[in-house]
Order: sequence, then structure tokens, then C-alpha cells
Amino acid sequence: MSIQNRGIESVLKKLPNKSRFQFFLFFVILSLTLWTSTKLSKVYQVVQPFNISWVDTPKGIVLNAAPPQIKLSISASGMEILWYRLFKRTLKISLEEIEFTPNRQVVTFEPRYFDLQQQLLGDTELNQITPSLFPLPYSTITSKKLPVTPSMRIDFRPGYLAVDRFKAIPDSILVYGTPILLDSIKSMKTEEFIAEDVHQTIDQELLILPFEGIEFEVNRVRLYGDVLPFSEKTIEVPIQIQNKPEAIKIKLFPPNVNLVITAPLDVLGNLGPNDFTLAVDYNQIKTGTSNRLEIKILKQPSKVKKINWEPTTVNFLVRK
Repeated sequence: MSIQNRGIESVLKKLPNKSRFQFFLFFVILSLTLWTSTKLSKVYQVVQPFNISWVDTPKGIVLNAAPPQIKLSISASGMEILWYRLFKRTLKISLEEIEFTPNRQVVTFEPRYFDLQQQLLGDTELNQITPSLFPLPYSTITSKKLPVTPSMRIDFRPGYLAVDRFKAIPDSILVYGTPILLDSIKSMKTEEFIAEDVHQTIDQELLILPFEGIEFEVNRVRLYGDVLPFSEKTIEVPIQIQNKPEAIKIKLFPPNVNLVITAPLDVLGNLGPNDFTLAVDYNQIKTGTSNRLEIKILKQPSKVKKINWEPTTVNFLVRK
């Protein structure tokens, strides 16, 4: 046998066998367990930070600052301290009995020793709270009525249109928030409504989009709009003259205008020249700025969707 092999065997003989190694490992683990248990069972005094959560905030009060973090001087076992260190703890502070006045914007922790003690683990003793006072800035809630603006994208089937503008029902709602916040908001928007090939009346419930710091009287509205088949019709209407002195005679060229109107089919057949008033203004002649007069529409039925006319201006001849 070589010298090298004899050396390896010598080293192996000095090592503990398997049973000895297992016994040694068991002894080490047992010792470590007993040591850890002894340390964790002892009572220590430490300063432990905790998060605070405000609860029972009175109605009409909005807190303007994030919940604070406080430090508690506690006497607790090593196991309890380990729990506090491994898991973030949040302590709840009730604001139900706080008197909110313009001159009082501070919460005192000292009267809440018992409440805080109750939220700690079984054998933990609360010694001191830091800080003992904490600023509590707040705002009062007011109300304001704001219009609702529906968000929509609607494509109509050819030949169909809405009789009137789509509207939200109700068209305004009561909202609650701080005065500064309410002054910055002009309207409340809804979720987007998308519809294609629309050829029937729309009556759809929409959710009002949430707004941070704002509460709603209602959180849903109805989007409503009558949709009917529409068509076009051409009507010849005489042009009237406004503000014309009785002694003055004016001849217009042409004296009539062709109206191309778009309206629901059930309305279109009953429309005639007397339902519309188009006119020019004599005061335009007095200023002498142009040799043509602009035609304006003064009267039209409410259900007419669209009106075009030709021509839009006319020549004139004044006779005294």
C-alpha cells in the first residue's frame, strides 16, 4: 500500500462515524433551541414604531394629512418583539370623541393609553408614546350641485338621427367635498358609452366616474335620447326685411330662399313655409358696408334637426 493511501485511511479513522455525527448535530440543534427559547422568553424594553389608522371620523370632516407613525416604548418578550419587527403593526385611533373646531387641530395620544394597550400583544406593556401630540389638520365638507356630462361615441344608421341632444337624467347631481376641491370641478363625467348602427331610442344607465375626495348623492345616471328615421325636404320661403322704415321700399334679388330641412319623417310632411321665418336687416344697408345682405333664420320648429338655405345672401334695390 502506498504512503498516500495510508495517509487517507489515517484521516478517515479520525473522523466521527455516522452515529456520532448525528448525535453531535442533535446536541447543537438542541442547544441552539434552548438558547433561542431563553432569549425570546426574556423581557426587553424597546422603542417600536407603529403605523396609525384613524377610524370613526365624524361625518362632514375630511383629514388633510396622512396617518402618522408613532413610537411606543414597550416592555415585551423577545418573541413579541420579534413579531412586531417581522410584521408591520397598525394601531387604530378613534376620532369619534374629538371636538373639531378651527382652533383645535391636534390629537392627544396620552388619554388613549388604554385603547393602545388593548391592541398590543398579550404580555406587552406600554410605557410611553412619542410624540404625545400630533397635528390633525382637517377640512369641512360642503355640497354643490354640478352638471353631469355624458361621455359617448354614437354612430347612427344611415337615415337615423337623434331628435334632440342626448341628455343625462338627472342632468345634475349633488356632490360633497371640501370647498377648495369643489371650486375646481366644473362637471361630473360618466363612463364612456359606445354604440354603432343606432336606429332606436337609447335609454342606458351610466356610472359616474369616481373623483378622489368627492362623494356623490347618486353614482349612476340615465343616458336618454329619442332616435327616429329622418329625411330631407326643400321648401321655398319668402325673405322678410327687419327694421325697414315705412317710407322706404326695398326689393330683394331673389325675394325667396330655398330651405333644405332635415327632420323626422312623421314631422317632415306637416312642415310648410309658414313654419319658418328668414330675414335680412335694413341696418346693414344703413352702414353701407356691403352691397349684399346676409340672410338669417329667425324661427324654426324645434324638431327640425338641420337647416341649410341657398342663397345665404341677397342683392337689394332701395326705392324712396
